[in-house]
Amino acid sequence: MIKNIPNRISDKELMAHIDNVCPRKIDFLYLRMDFRTGRNAGYAFVNFITVQDLMHFAKAKLGEKWNMVLSEKVLQMSYADYQGKKALVGKFRNSCIIDKQLSWQPKIFYSDGPKQGLPEPFPEPTRLRAYPGRK
Repeated sequence: MIKNIPNRISDKELMAHIDNVCPRKIDFLYLRMDFRTGRNAGYAFVNFITVQDLMHFAKAKLGEKWNMVLSEKVLQMSYADYQGKKALVGKFRNSCIIDKQLSWQPKIFYSDGPKQGLPEPFPEPTRLRAYPGRK
């Protein structure tokens, strides 16, 4: 997880920030949004394709101030309960977040080959999601 993200940063800005250090080296990104305010909640689930990519990014950015907005926050990272693209997709594919606006949804990217790092279609849900009022 990337943490301590200034809440004005969008998923596209976060992706650009990562790409400045590790271009096309992640295969999952979900910037958690606050549905009430429309701003991010300060953390993102990010899966780097290799441990070396993760370490390269961490060495370059961990503990640095975010240089894209006026903020005193410094980038922090931690392990999430879910590790790896497959586990993260499994966690979110049946989530109600998939019904929110596209910019708030998790994004996946190809993990290898000539399309590595380019957007990949998110898998369809494996079950119906529960909605208020549905029985």
